[in-house]
Amino acid sequence: MTFSVDPTAVHGYAGLLARAGSDAEQCKEYFAEQVPDLTPVSEGLINPLCYIHEGVENKVGEMLDRLVTLLETSREELAGAATRYSDSDQGAAAKLDDSYPVVPRPSIRTD
Repeated sequence: MTFSVDPTAVHGYAGLLARAGSDAEQCKEYFAEQVPDLTPVSEGLINPLCYIHEGVENKVGEMLDRLVTLLETSREELAGAATRYSDSDQGAAAKLDDSYPVVPRPSIRTD
């Protein structure tokens, strides 16, 4: 059983995470613009709903913040891992090529 990594595929997945992060940012903006602020009044039946609404609004905002952070850090790490795998593969290939003896090749030019 062998282990192999396709750096191009890992870079592609990092790109998908970047796109998801952008979507999450847009969701945060939409949420901030569209969810109304409910302000409790001095007395009233709606006050308990205002407090619940505020709590839910804060929790959803925090969740979106965590999602954006998670997606961005994951994207950065995957892109870095893909680069390291690519560099490692190229370095191993160059080392292997250097281990082969030089073979004289005839010139393809004809004068």
